[in-house]
Amino acid sequence: MTIVLVDDNKDLREGRTALLRRCEPTAEITAFATAEDALEHVRRNPTDVVFVEAEPQSFNGFLMARQMKALQPKLNVIFLAENADHTAEAMEMHASGYLIRPFSDERVRDELNDLRYPVEKQERGLYVRAFGSFEVFYDGEPVWFRYRKSKELLAYLVDRKGAIVSRDELITVLWGGETDRSNYYKQITKDLKDMLDRYGLGYLLIRRRGYLGLLFDQMACDYRSWLAGTPTGLNAYHGEYMRQYDWAEETWMHIEGKSGMWSL
Repeated sequence: MTIVLVDDNKDLREGRTALLRRCEPTAEITAFATAEDALEHVRRNPTDVVFVEAEPQSFNGFLMARQMKALQPKLNVIFLAENADHTAEAMEMHASGYLIRPFSDERVRDELNDLRYPVEKQERGLYVRAFGSFEVFYDGEPVWFRYRKSKELLAYLVDRKGAIVSRDELITVLWGGETDRSNYYKQITKDLKDMLDRYGLGYLLIRRRGYLGLLFDQMACDYRSWLAGTPTGLNAYHGEYMRQYDWAEETWMHIEGKSGMWSL
């Protein structure tokens, strides 16, 4: 879970950050003093929940929250308030929660466990990130590949969503169809298989004579979550898809078109 806290009071900001860490120890929590910094962060990073003062001293919390939800429609906004004066406004903008001081750990946990847009719990293990730059992680740590092309091979198989792909197509994509790349193709295929085997996941790679594929439906991946229309998947997309690979542009254009339709 990724959480953003916005509070212009340094002492309150630090205290509330500590409270959130107690309530959601595995969450990625980022705190900001200004609306400008918080908005820039949300513009660039998938965010699940934002906590913001209903009446901060230096900025309009409701205006900032609306701007954030324009960037990420499935963002869960939880307002922090002195009283119930702004509950109607919070309901009008479909906020996830409204907490009146004092804030106890129990009440904050209740809000996080009952979000308007539930957050998928990311299981430990292999995780593939297709949005932004393509990356592969295991238990949160980047996965090492012996060859750069091994990683690109996996990226293309993810892009194909589990479809079986011929050796000739893969060589065309990875090397522009150079026929003398056959031995290198064997090496990167073995490297990819070895990487998956290290984590006990070799079964995810489908190998047929002259063909490769993936058990895509069994992989944790932001693109797969996006295809399923989950809030986490939709929030993960910020206009970039496998940006280091030119061949990914066709899928990126499809995602852009669909995202435009969903945001209407």
